[in-house]
Amino acid sequence: MQVPSTELATRVNALTHRLSERLRDLRFEHANNVSLFTRLTAHLGIIALVLIGLLLSGIELRARAMPRNYDEPTKVTDNVPVIDLDRVTQPSDIILSAVPLTAPSKKERREVTRYAVKPGDNVSVIAARFGVTPDSVIWANSTLENNPDALTVGQELFVPPVSGVLHQVAKGETITSVAARFKADPAAIFNDPFNQTIHDFKSSPPILIPGQFIMVPGGSKPIVVRQVTYNKTTPGNAIKGTSNFQWPTAACVSQFYWGRHPGVDLANSQGTAVVAADGGFVEYVGWDGSGYGNMILINHGNGAITRYAHLSAFAVSSGTSVSKGQLIGRIGSTGRSTGPHLHFELIVNGVHRNPVQILQGKTPRNCSR
Repeated sequence: MQVPSTELATRVNALTHRLSERLRDLRFEHANNVSLFTRLTAHLGIIALVLIGLLLSGIELRARAMPRNYDEPTKVTDNVPVIDLDRVTQPSDIILSAVPLTAPSKKERREVTRYAVKPGDNVSVIAARFGVTPDSVIWANSTLENNPDALTVGQELFVPPVSGVLHQVAKGETITSVAARFKADPAAIFNDPFNQTIHDFKSSPPILIPGQFIMVPGGSKPIVVRQVTYNKTTPGNAIKGTSNFQWPTAACVSQFYWGRHPGVDLANSQGTAVVAADGGFVEYVGWDGSGYGNMILINHGNGAITRYAHLSAFAVSSGTSVSKGQLIGRIGSTGRSTGPHLHFELIVNGVHRNPVQILQGKTPRNCSR
């Protein structure tokens, strides 16, 4: 098939040839005395013929240059809704998927990291920063096992390379005995890169070096449920709780309740008001040396106790009654704390309960860090 430019040239050349032949005829007619009117009419007819040919050629060539659609599949448009993706005003079953971005892979840690606690840190935050579970951080630091809130700024912690138990080897221990102790797979201990750089795994059987760390991937330690003693009776004239508990302060959640953290940490600026989650009798107001700092205990007279810790100021005294929502203190950072927040616990019949599951109202947002 000829390209449009070549085909046009061919047509023009043919018309030009016809025109030249007609001119020769006109000269012949002139020589034989054909009338002027006849010659002029014939001349104009030839010119019109040339112009019409050029016009038709241009139309045809433009049509050929346009994309053809008669050989494309027919698109079915019946009953297909029109969706404006730039402006969605109604809920839709169609969800635009996000374009996945390939993030650079994090370098695998193969060593125990020494980490200095920073302001605002807690066990959950530190664990997330290194990609391990909070339990793993606690198990690697014996001072935290009895109280995961026992953190101070600048305190140095061991952070294991993976989730599990970081254990210091005692004399006579073997891979098999360590695995059995922490309910782990011996093969996982043997194949761990960190362990292979410290212990002699080329010997048969493998030799563990006493006093050195060994990583137990997937290992665990039992959780000891802490019982809290409390007075089951309150003065006859004390206010009784309603059993409908409210959030004790306006704040974000810096650490939620989990197995070894028996409450929620609610962070806000120093001096933010703290109120009683329910009515009750104030059993204790004062300093707690185990890490809670300035603390208040309220007995609600129905088997429930609430604890308010790390306070900067008190607004009530022990031995008095408080109403639900009454101001009792101010957020602070006393005791073992890395920043201003309220540590709040809800204890029912001596056992800690998850406040998020009991407190009424919308759960505060998670603090952004």
